[in-house]
Amino acid sequence: MKRIGLTGLLLCLALFSAGCGSRWEVTVRGLPGGDKVLNYQIWKEYEDFADEDAIPLEQFFYGFGARVINKVTITDGDNKTQVLDWAQSAEEVLVKKNGSIRLGEEELKPASLVVELSAWEKRVEGQIYDIAPTAAAVLGIPAPTLATGVALSADPAQAVLLLFLDGFGYLRYQESLEGGLIPELAKLNPPLIGLTTYPPITTVSTASLLTGTEPPIHGVEVRGIRITETQTLFDVAAQAGLETAAVEGEALAFNLRNTDQVLSGDRDGNGGSDDNVLLNSLAVLENGMPDLFLVHFHGIDDQGHNVGPGAQEEIEKIREVDAAVGEILSRLPEGTMVVIFADHGMHLVDEEGRMGNHGHLIPRDMLIPIWVFRVEN
Repeated sequence: MKRIGLTGLLLCLALFSAGCGSRWEVTVRGLPGGDKVLNYQIWKEYEDFADEDAIPLEQFFYGFGARVINKVTITDGDNKTQVLDWAQSAEEVLVKKNGSIRLGEEELKPASLVVELSAWEKRVEGQIYDIAPTAAAVLGIPAPTLATGVALSADPAQAVLLLFLDGFGYLRYQESLEGGLIPELAKLNPPLIGLTTYPPITTVSTASLLTGTEPPIHGVEVRGIRITETQTLFDVAAQAGLETAAVEGEALAFNLRNTDQVLSGDRDGNGGSDDNVLLNSLAVLENGMPDLFLVHFHGIDDQGHNVGPGAQEEIEKIREVDAAVGEILSRLPEGTMVVIFADHGMHLVDEEGRMGNHGHLIPRDMLIPIWVFRVEN
C-alpha cells in the first residue's frame, strides 16, 4: 500500500479545511415553502448557534419556515429510516459541521429529512409579534420601525393594557378551561390561536412582543440576551408623549426602557411574586390608567418549571392568576383595549431540578392564546 508522506498529509489536511470535507447536502422535505437543501454553506450561516461544532436541527427548520413540528423522518445513505417524535427528540438532534446528525449517543449521515408539520400550523390566527402593531394602531401611533406583524384590531382606544401570562400556552389554556380552573378568562370570548417565536423562551418572545418582529430582525435569538437595540413599542409611545408603565415580578425578565417600571418582590414571603404584581398593578390603576400598561405575571411559568404542568401547585397558581386577571379587568376604565397573551407554553420533562421546560418547535411550547377586546362596562 502506498504511504502518504508528511507533506502529502499536510496537503490533504489543507484541502480538507478548504472545503473538500464540506461538500455535503441534505434535502429537507415537508416544509411550508417547499423542499430546501441543507448544506455546509448554510451550516456556516448558522454557525453562531453552534455548540462544539453542532447546531440544533430545529434551528434550521425554523429558518426554513417550520413553526410547529410533529415528526421528523431521517433517511440515511443505506435507505434506512428513523422516525422521531419531535416532542421527545428535539433537544438531542444536532447537525455537525461535517453534515452528520448526532442523535443522543448515535451519529448518522442523512441523505434526506422529511418534516411532518403539526395540523396546528394551519389554525394559527395571530403571532406574538402582532401585539405591538395592534397596540400602536389602537393608540394611533406608528408601529415600531422594523415591525413585521399586523394589527389584530385597529379600533381606537384611549388606553391599552397588555396582560402577560408567562408560560400559559394555548394547550394549557384549553386544559384549564375544560378543568374549570379559569372562570374569569372563561367569561371572555375564546382567544385567538397564537404562535410565539423561536426559541420559545421569555427573553426571545418578549423581544418579539415589544418590537413587533422576529428574532433574526430584533437580534435576540438565543438565551442570555436580555436587551434589543431595535425600536420597541415603549420607545414609540414615549416619542409620541404617551404615559406608559410596566409592573414586573421580582426582576426584569427582559430589559425595558422608556417606561416607568415597578418591580414586585415577594414581600410577604409566600414563595411567589404574583400577588405583589397584582397589588402594584391596582396601585397604578388607582392613580389613573396609563396610555400603555404592561403587567407581567410570572408564577405559572415558575410552577410549570418546578413541578410540571398539571401538578397541584401549578393548578393553584393558574387559579390565582386567573382571579388576578379578573380583578384587574374590573378596575379598568371603559373603552380600554386589552390584550392578554402568553410568551410560550410548557411541556413535561424529567430533568434535575425541574419537571417542566420549553424551547422547541412543538405545540405545547409554540402555541399561545391571544385575547384582544375592549372593556365595555
